[in-house]
Amino acid sequence: MATREEQLHAVDQFFDGPRELDRLSLMSDDVEWWNGLGKFPGAPGQTVFRGKDEIGAQVLGRAPAPPQPNGRRVDRYDLATLTFDDVRTIVDGPFVFRQHTYRATTMRGRPYENVYGFLYHFTDDGLIDRIWEHWGTLQAWETLFQGPLVVTDPDLLLRTTPSVRKRLDLGRPVEHEVIEECMEIAVHAPNGSNQQPYRFLFIDDPAQKQGLADIYRAAMSDFVNRPRTSAPEDNIDRSDAASTRMTESVMHLAEHIHEVPVLCIPIVAGRTDGFGGGAHADRTDVFWQASRWGSVIPAPW
Repeated sequence: MATREEQLHAVDQFFDGPRELDRLSLMSDDVEWWNGLGKFPGAPGQTVFRGKDEIGAQVLGRAPAPPQPNGRRVDRYDLATLTFDDVRTIVDGPFVFRQHTYRATTMRGRPYENVYGFLYHFTDDGLIDRIWEHWGTLQAWETLFQGPLVVTDPDLLLRTTPSVRKRLDLGRPVEHEVIEECMEIAVHAPNGSNQQPYRFLFIDDPAQKQGLADIYRAAMSDFVNRPRTSAPEDNIDRSDAASTRMTESVMHLAEHIHEVPVLCIPIVAGRTDGFGGGAHADRTDVFWQASRWGSVIPAPW
């Protein structure tokens, strides 16, 4: 069995050894690496990696990162900038546990900091044959895999864009720079006669959001409690599981819409109900309505 000093030296070399050191040389041929996050770009959902080839390609990042289905760029640590602080190490027989704070700058210049814990198991000849890795937070995922959006497959993007209500992160602030970037993209959407007849209000004031939420909930109540007729569209069976999930999702948003960090209110020039003034005040025909709504809806989408 390897000595305590030999095991500690191997773990130290794993993190603090020279860059030219092949970390795979510290491992046995049948090594297994467990990583509970399951979000490596080349192996989505996979949490156990077996053998030096797979660990080298996927965990150590030697294989090129494939395009991500969500269109995000994959970032990487700049190994020249990394430091390990607050190192704690425990040895117990063939096991060595190490915890440290990992700090680095990514290749795209973003700062990264996270707490990691690693449990190693050693063979009798001093090689690592099992690694259990724990990431203290999802900071790594957000920093490395949530970079600028790049659409590599427009068809896939369009097929995988669902309505999201229950999974909205209501406690996460939205920076004005992000809103500006979204608007810069949105105004490229098509609109009638290329007139851009829209404006957008972004509301983050709590009192104003509450007022908008009251209007939203009142409109939903009017719709839900509307008089029913004998027409088929008024008598659709929505008791199946999918419809129940959708209804729960809609009601969840209605209850929490005032908590959304920023509400976007599209405004379109020209009324379609016959009220108001101006040259288009009396336009209520279907063509006019289609032109107005069809000019504003693509931009928020």
